[in-house]
Amino acid sequence: MTLNQASQPPAFQPLAGVRIADFSSNMAGPYGAMILAQLGADVVKVEPPHGDDARAWPPFVDSMSLAHRHMGAGKRGMVIDLKKRQGVEVAMTLIAQSHVVIQSMRPGVADRIGIGQAAARAINPDVLYYDLNAFGSGAIGQAMPGYDPLVQAFTGIMQMTGHEGSAPTRCAPSLIDLGSGQWIAMGVLAALLARQKGQAIGSLETALVDTAFSVIPYQATAAKLSGKRPPKAGSGNPIAAPYQCYRARDADILIAAPSQRLWEAVVSALDAPALAAEEKFTTVSLRSQNQRALEDALNDLLGQQDVDTWIARFTHAGVPVTRVSGLEEAVTSEVARERGSFIDSAGVPLVRLPWLVDGQPVQWARPAPGLGEHSLEILAELGYDEAQTAALVNSGAVGAAASAAASLAETALP
Repeated sequence: MTLNQASQPPAFQPLAGVRIADFSSNMAGPYGAMILAQLGADVVKVEPPHGDDARAWPPFVDSMSLAHRHMGAGKRGMVIDLKKRQGVEVAMTLIAQSHVVIQSMRPGVADRIGIGQAAARAINPDVLYYDLNAFGSGAIGQAMPGYDPLVQAFTGIMQMTGHEGSAPTRCAPSLIDLGSGQWIAMGVLAALLARQKGQAIGSLETALVDTAFSVIPYQATAAKLSGKRPPKAGSGNPIAAPYQCYRARDADILIAAPSQRLWEAVVSALDAPALAAEEKFTTVSLRSQNQRALEDALNDLLGQQDVDTWIARFTHAGVPVTRVSGLEEAVTSEVARERGSFIDSAGVPLVRLPWLVDGQPVQWARPAPGLGEHSLEILAELGYDEAQTAALVNSGAVGAAASAAASLAETALP
């Protein structure tokens, strides 16, 4: 049985009973809130009337963005128009009955609207308030807008990515957004645990720029100490070689041999004793300094055989090696099947979270919500009666799914 065929997933819901009001948008905050939802939290995704921008990002399955399907999984959805006074009142009612608030508006906006930390803690002193922003809430950072590529550009990541002579290159995955989401999830878990231990944690803040520096920690320290820009790494790493992609006769191959022992195994697999004898390749440090020359030499040798031949030889010699695959190949690989990398959510295979709990994956709690799908349900839980709910929907302060709004209109008829 493969992992994604497990019939009874473990009851891994450590956050059951915790309500999170998620006012974040786009990717970073919603990704973090999704992780918390999979851990059992009741995450109420609050969206403006037009919906989160992520709903419009292609590709789509059944008219729903795959990005939204993934980042909204496990949540309940509610539409609140925070530009209306009644909408802010509903938002504060939700905050009053929540344990955690996550918001990603530009610094100062939540305060101006009336749902900032001070207002939230005035109505709910015990709420944990999480601020996500791009460059911080200080005088300089708060004026700077932020999306993943802007932060990659600002922090030097784009200048480190790609090959020498190439233009600045964005790291293809939304590394900063997704990484920030993980910090949010870890921060909420840590704060809740700290509270259990008697530590009065009231607020947390993460900036995208914090995440960016955290994924290049030793490079950042080296640049600060030396004042020098790190070279573009291509597919390799400046601290070790051979440790990158090379070209065999029919395809690319990645060889990871950062130690002297593995280098000797590479030479043995290549049957190239002359290569080991070259002074500029005799130590890890020298190979790192002469990466371009080493790359040329290895490409000459590897180009004489196909990738499968080299993989067999390197594997026999104990050298870590792999074919360089396209994503369409990786997702259908035997490894992906064996690991159960995808779990069905409303008929769509979504990448599961990277946990196995007692040997089983965490199943998707519920599919991502339609726009305003749970608005009426949540209003009822917050204490609004049918007449109040109808008034909020009719005023536009709260939005509901079309079918739910129609049903509400019928019950409101005399």
